[in-house]
Amino acid sequence: MAPQLSIKADGLLELEGRSYRIPDKFSAREVYSYTRLLEPIPDVPGGTCLNDEQRSRQRTYLLRRAAVCVIPGLQMGTLEPLSLPSLRTIHQWIAEHHPELSSAYQQLIA
Repeated sequence: MAPQLSIKADGLLELEGRSYRIPDKFSAREVYSYTRLLEPIPDVPGGTCLNDEQRSRQRTYLLRRAAVCVIPGLQMGTLEPLSLPSLRTIHQWIAEHHPELSSAYQQLIA
């Protein structure tokens, strides 16, 4: 069963017994990387098309990568046990507290 995730008002979250804090500000490079990872990936005409399961796995992977981009010390393996809704919780919190990233989150949930 996936662990329950809660994020405190100051951006503190605990995973696998370790605490991580979502920063108050992100560098321009972090913002760029984060938004690129959350962009929808279209199918290439005449190329490989992903089925629903593959697309879901891809989305989950990219959500993990995006979180690792902006949360200091966080590793991909730490996010492995989290469910897709828990990963979305992290990104929803980021969007609510970082207006410059809210459009990236809107693309995510679209």
